[in-house]
This record gives sequence, C-alpha cells and structure tokens, in this order.
Amino acid sequence: MTIRPIRALTALAALACAIISTPCPAADAPVAIASELNGAWMTPDGPTDGRTVLMLHGFADDMNGAGDLTKHCAEELARHGIASLRINFRGEGDRKRTVIESTFATRIADTEAAYGWILRQRGVRADRVGVLGWSLGSATEIEVLGRHPAWFRTGAVWSSPAGDLEKLMLGMPGAQEALRDGVTTQDAGWKKITTYRAFYQSFHGIDLDRSLALYPGAFLSIDGSLDFLPDPSKELMKAAAGRPAEAVIIGGADHIFNVFDPATSHAARLIEITRDWFVRTL
Repeated sequence: MTIRPIRALTALAALACAIISTPCPAADAPVAIASELNGAWMTPDGPTDGRTVLMLHGFADDMNGAGDLTKHCAEELARHGIASLRINFRGEGDRKRTVIESTFATRIADTEAAYGWILRQRGVRADRVGVLGWSLGSATEIEVLGRHPAWFRTGAVWSSPAGDLEKLMLGMPGAQEALRDGVTTQDAGWKKITTYRAFYQSFHGIDLDRSLALYPGAFLSIDGSLDFLPDPSKELMKAAAGRPAEAVIIGGADHIFNVFDPATSHAARLIEITRDWFVRTL
C-alpha cells in the first residue's frame, strides 16, 4: 500500500516522538457537544494513555480564558500526553457577548453534558478524567464534584470562591437591582455586562464547602495573593474530603494571574503548577 508523503512524514514524526520521549505538538479541534454547546478538543499528537481534563471557564468569558491562559494550559497538558476539552457555556461563552443568559443551573447541565461527551471519545479512560475550573468555573466544578463524586479522579481550581455561594453572588454589584427589577447592566472593567434575575436566583442553596466534602478525589486550589475574592484556601482545605488536598498561593498575583502583564511570571507559574498536579494525580 502506498502512503502519501505528508501522511508518511506525520506518521514518522509521531513515531519519533514516541521513541525519544519528546513532547509532540497538539491537535485542537472545534467540537459540538450538545445543542448550542460547543468547545475544543485538544489531543496530544502521539501516544496517549486515556488521561483527560475537562476545563470550565469563568463568568462572561470563553473556553480559552483571559489572555488565552486556559488554552495555553491545555497545550501544556497535551505536551505531557493529557487530552482536554474546553467548553463554552451556553448563553455566556463568547468574549464579545455582553448579555449573559446562563444560570448556575445551565452551567451544571453543560458540565454534565461535556463529561458525557468525553466518555464517548475513543481512548478515554473513565477512571482517569480530571477537571479544571477558573473563578465561577471553579464554583461550577465544585458543585459538580459534590453531585457526582465518582466522576473525576482529580480536580484543580483557579481563583475559586468558597462557602456560601449565594451570599457571595448576591453581594456582587447589580445583584440586588437584578432581583428587584429583573435585569441589571454593570461595567465589569473589561466590558459592560447585562444579567437577569434568574442568574442570581440560581445560586440559592449552593454551599461549596458542603459540596466539596462529598468528593473523595484529589483536589488542588490555586489563588493569587491579590485576588479581589477572599482567600478560600483554608476553607477549601478544611472542606476537602479527598487526598491529596493542596493549596497554593501565588504571591503578587491577581484574580487572572496578571496574564496581560508580561513583566510578571505569575501566569507561567500557574500553568506549571497545574500541569505538575495533573501529571501527578491523573
């Protein structure tokens, strides 16, 4: 059988990577997960062992994260043989979008759908799936860990809240206006964002400490010392039932780990810590 030159070179490159144990480039493919739910499937271009990480973005962001930090993390994981799925939450996952129509309940449903999609992919091992969340994505992750404690072998959160999520969200600018009038528009710093009453109502009864206590797997919390959210590390470590459970504070880093400031190494340090965690626990 004749193999075309390009295919032959690709096959030889993959074989070379396997022989000399050199990380290979990753393939990043857009995927449809469910109705109106899409994402990107990052896979190592070489031998894999079924390890996979589901990545959940923060509020009013998208699957690549601020400064493409989540995408860069996915690339780094792929270089170490770990596949990943980044998703765009419905009603939210678009950097240019200013009207947010998601709720915490739709975020939970999207995460559950994405997990199901991962399990249907060839080569994925159900016992070697992890999850990574950022900010509100971290809260989404922790709630899913509590609802489905056997799904994920390991989890990591960036800039996570802790404890009573309803109390935190109802204290955010515009929340009371939305509850009263049905809608509010606030300047979030990087864009004006419109949210609705249903968004804030969807956090009713959500206690992240209670949810995390139901999860028996490995858990890592990474935060910046200059985050606008209260430091959650002690609270999360107290709630975490699984082992290992670890918390890292990056000194001088803000909520987005200064990703837009090339003078700092906080974002690079974040990816390094996250990569090492999943390599060790997944």
